[in-house]
Order: sequence, then structure tokens, then C-alpha cells
Amino acid sequence: MNRMSTTLPPAITERLEFGATTLVAASLGRVPIAGVALLEADELRLLEVRGMPRGQDELLSLCRQTVEADELVVIAQPRRSLGRAIHLFAGVPIRGDDLLPIGVLFVASREVRHLDNVVLEALLALGGQLERELGAERATRAREVRGRVVSKVWGASDLAEVLQLCLDEVCAHAGWPFGHACVPAGDGTGDLVSAKLWHGADDDRFGRLREILAETRVSAGTGLSGEAAAALGPKWMDDLGLDGLGAGSGFAFPVHSEDGVVAVLEFFAPDVRRPGQCVLDLATELGREAGLAVARMSDRAELARCQATLRETLHRLRTLIGTAHDAFIALDGDGRVTEWNAAAERMFGWPRADIMGRTLANTIVPQRFRADHVAGIARLEATGEGSVLGRRIELAALHRDGQEFPIELYVWQPEPTGPYRFNAFVRDISERKEAERALRDAFAREQEVVEELRGLDRVKTEFVANVSHELRTPLTSISGYLELLVDGTAGDLTEDQREMTSIIQRNTRRLLRLVEDILTVGKIDSGQFQPSVEPTDLGSLVEAVVESVEPAAARKAITLVRQVTPDPIMVRADPDQLDRALLNVLSNAVKFTQAVGTVVIRVRRIGDEARITVADTGIGIPQDELPKLFSRFFRSSLAIEHEIQGTGLGLAIVKHIVDRHGGNISVASRAGEGTMVTIVLPVDPEAGSEAGSEADSAQP
Repeated sequence: MNRMSTTLPPAITERLEFGATTLVAASLGRVPIAGVALLEADELRLLEVRGMPRGQDELLSLCRQTVEADELVVIAQPRRSLGRAIHLFAGVPIRGDDLLPIGVLFVASREVRHLDNVVLEALLALGGQLERELGAERATRAREVRGRVVSKVWGASDLAEVLQLCLDEVCAHAGWPFGHACVPAGDGTGDLVSAKLWHGADDDRFGRLREILAETRVSAGTGLSGEAAAALGPKWMDDLGLDGLGAGSGFAFPVHSEDGVVAVLEFFAPDVRRPGQCVLDLATELGREAGLAVARMSDRAELARCQATLRETLHRLRTLIGTAHDAFIALDGDGRVTEWNAAAERMFGWPRADIMGRTLANTIVPQRFRADHVAGIARLEATGEGSVLGRRIELAALHRDGQEFPIELYVWQPEPTGPYRFNAFVRDISERKEAERALRDAFAREQEVVEELRGLDRVKTEFVANVSHELRTPLTSISGYLELLVDGTAGDLTEDQREMTSIIQRNTRRLLRLVEDILTVGKIDSGQFQPSVEPTDLGSLVEAVVESVEPAAARKAITLVRQVTPDPIMVRADPDQLDRALLNVLSNAVKFTQAVGTVVIRVRRIGDEARITVADTGIGIPQDELPKLFSRFFRSSLAIEHEIQGTGLGLAIVKHIVDRHGGNISVASRAGEGTMVTIVLPVDPEAGSEAGSEADSAQP
């Protein structure tokens, strides 16, 4: 059979009588033979046959044809058909709640007879009545299973017992031969792993399937159990295609509560089938009820742990109070001492035996505070309000020898609804006060040092700026005279001289760039590097930058691809600063791309943003180094490995320029594959929105 409904477990068919139905069917067809065949344990069986006690194999074959056809089948065989005992057969398919056939109601005769449409319609109606009876019986049994499972899981002692009970009951009720439980991995990933709980584990058909499930880790939202966990409801696959493992079809449902998924139960059958709606409804209810039971079980365990912890805490508290470094004092409603630990004896000089029952005001409270102390206790007793309750306050206390010292006091009421009693922890803070004074003095001295360091930093900045200015002037002169030499103003140069002057020129330009970068960083630090914005067309600016780097790209046979929209994209920017930023990014792309590579620069507008991307096929940047890329003086390990020159200041300056223009810059790269730098700037709001924009998903 290519497709069939979930087979009915024997428990359903054992409780139904089909004699009356077959009698009515025989009477309607005016034939001697009638019966019912239903799917049981994956096999079609004749459960009731009237008028044909022997030779029923032919009837069973005709019933199989009806199930496979999934429609009314009428077969009339002429008497001359050799080997045929049945010459008239009419079968009505009986369907389950998933509308797939689960059996056949049939009539038959050894004689050739004709069944008119009225009789056939009556047989179809009788089949529908039988479907309803079977559906009612399935629903009744599902309620019985639910009641039995719920009553047991609420009395279970642990999760394994709950899951095993659900596995066994669902397999028995639904007729699925193999079940397995998986639980969250417990590592925060949401993955599911085997709980090593099974139904039908001793069935040889599922041995290999069990081995695989025991070692499989299922990612959240994937696979049969992962999808059930993500959806918090049943999921099924009626054609898994794993016939070699005994898993032609399967379904799963989660056991869950408000706290999330506790487990997922999955069931498999070797044939192609799907669970009926009655089974799915039962699975949904059992998943919820079992989840609540597990949560209740967890709550009970948590309550027991809390009670044990509370008892242990009380014991420790009594021990800690007796051995605490801080003084512990308890007073009654009149302010008399009712508890006094060893630390209080050491702190105040009063032995426990001497102070018990005495008023605190007349012992450790300094004379000038005693009236306020007595008034505070009286106010608390009268109104229930106290200014010191639940707060840490600093006071002066009196030692038995008459010396005052600073204390920190914390007072609370252990029984606010009963007779007024007060507990207090007291700490001698003499050393802390002395340390605070020393800290204030140290802080003052540190501020003086900070000011000195700031002065030194200003001197350093000024020195670097002055040196850079002094270097730029002679370097500019050197560069100019070199140009004259190269141009032949002082006479023609030999090949060796040209090579040497080329090296001098290259290194002079490097020094000039370094000086410019250092001067720029100095201006940034001093706040002098501010953009002077004006309406600027990005397309024109990019075209100029591309022309500047074309010679360097040509020397390395690098293909420069520019993709600039013909419509102007206007931004408010400082053209010089933005030109410097774009030139740095594009020069880097050419510098870090090996010969015969490609560099693509693209300018486009997306909504209210202008986006510039520069993508190359160069050496790339390791992923762990990308966060450091905009740090000053940082150079990629691959740049160092390939001996590519640079100062490590360029991208730091580019980021500052982009930030000052209200934009942002990002870099995506893979080592050995290339790099893409993206600069996003706000479009000039006064330029209008005539220019076309592209979807944000456009590729550079």
C-alpha cells in the first residue's frame, strides 16, 4: 500500500461489535455475505464476516483493493471466471480522522447480482456511520489515556518516569511501534540530545535507528524534534524516506511549560503513515500536562531545597553572629540590651554579663546624643517610624573607658508586627576614617601629578607639531629638486642615476605622507581638524580620486572598475577632507591587491544615505584583527608578512573624517580573498530627492 492512515490498535476494535452493521449491510444489498475489515498492527484484517465462514482470502484481497483505491469499489465477476468464489463485491472505504482509509465495509455474493445507486448510497451512508462510531471510540480511548497519564505523571518522582510513561502510552494508543525521548542539551544552545529513554527498544527493526538517535545532537528548529520544540506543538513527516532504518514516517511533540521545552517525544513507524487528528490532539494535551507536572515537580524540589537552605542558613547565622567581626547588639522596646556578642565586648569594653539588661543610652551612647536616642525609640514605639531603620549611618560611640570613636551602624526590626525589638550590626570605622583621610591627601597629590602630565603632553604635542613642520619644509624642497633632476633640468641622467633618484623620490613621498599624517593626528587631538562643509557631488569627487590612483593601478596591471550613477549625489562635506579619506581607502585597495587583481569602487544612493563601497581582490585581513583596524599605528599581520609599507595612521584619520561628517565606515574582509570598505554619508537634505535610489540589498 502506498498510503494509509494510522492503524487502529487492537484495544479499539476489541471493544466494538460489528455484527449489527454487517447485518444491515447484507440486508441493504440483499446478499448473503457482508463484513468489516480494519487495519490492525499494520495489517488489514477481517474482523466480522457473515455468510462466508471459509475461504476468506479472496475477500481480504478485494478489501485491500478498496483501501488502495480509497473510493467505493464495485466488482462483478461473471460465473465463467475460473477460480473465483466471489462474483459480486462492493466495498466502502472507512476513513480515519485524517481522511485516509483505515478499513472497508463490504457486501459480497457468490452469484452475479446488480446493486443499484440507491443501495450503493445506503452502503456509503452506513460506512459513514461506522466511521463516526470508530471516531467516537478513538476519542473515548484518547480521553481514557489522557486521564490515566495525567493521574500518573502528577505523582511521578522524576522527569525520566514522566517521559517513559508518555512514550509507552502514546505508542500503545496510536499504534506506533517505536518511541524515543530527547531533552535540551543544557549548554544554552537550545540543541536536543537523547535522554536514552525508549519504547520498543528491543525491536530488531529499529536497532540501527536507536544507535543513531542515541548519538545525534539536533539543532534548534531543525529536524522532526527540533521543529516540534520550536513550534511548541506536534510535527509529523509522513514520508521520512528512511525505510532502511525502519523509519518510514514519524511524528513528535514537545513536553513544555511556561519555562520552556522540557523534552521532545518522537515516534517512528516502518511504513508511510501520519498520526490522526485525535492522536495529535492527545499529544498536545499530554505535552502540556506532562510539562506542568515536571514544573510542579521542579517547584517541589526547589521548595525542599529552599527549606533545607533556610535551616542551614539559620544555623550559620547563629554561628556567624557569635563569631562575627562586627558587633551585634539586640535591644527590647525600652532600649535595654538583650544580646551582645564577643565582637561587641572587644569593641566597647563591656563584658556581656555586665551590660545585659542595661539601657544602651547609658552605656555606649555619648552624652550629647542620649536625648535624641531616647526620643527616637519613643517615636518608633508610638508611630512605627524610625529615621535610622534599614539605613547605614555613621555615628560616634563611647568606649567604657570614656574614649569616643567612629562607628557604622545598621539597625533593623526582626519582628515589626510584634513587640518592638531592634537588632543592630556595629562596625568600628576608625581605620577606615584614617584611610579616607590618607586617600584624600593622595588624591590631591595625584591631581597635581595629572596636571604636570597634561603639561608634558601639551609640550610633547607642540614638539611633534613643530618638528613635523620643520621636516615638511626641507622635504618639500628635496621633493621639488628631485623633480627637476628627473625632468633633466640639470642634465640627462644615466639609468643608474634614474634608479637612485626614483628610490629617493619614493622615500621622500613616504616621509611627506608620514609628516602629513602626524600633523593631521596632532590637529585632531587639538580639535583644529574640523570640516568646512559645502554642497559636494560625490560622483565628481570619486572620479577625481580614481584618476589619482590609476597610475599606481596600471603599474600592477590592476583593473579599476568605477560604478557611479549618472545622477548627482549631493552631500554636505569638506571636499578636501573627503577627498583625502577616499584617496586613502582607494590607495589601500590598490596597495594591498596583488598584480592583475581587481578593485571596484561604487557610489550609489539608498534612501537618505549615500553609500560608497571599495572592494578589492587583495590579501584581505584576518577576522580577529578587524576590530583593531581603525586604531592608530595598527598594521595587519598580513601587511607585515607581505612587507607592504604603511604608517598605520591612514584609516584612523579616515574614520575621524567620516565621523565628523555624520557618517560611518565599516570593513568586511576574509584573509586571502579580499576586502570591502563601506562609507555611508547622509545626503544633503537641500538637494532634493530627484536622484534615483537603489534597494538596500544591491550588491557592490
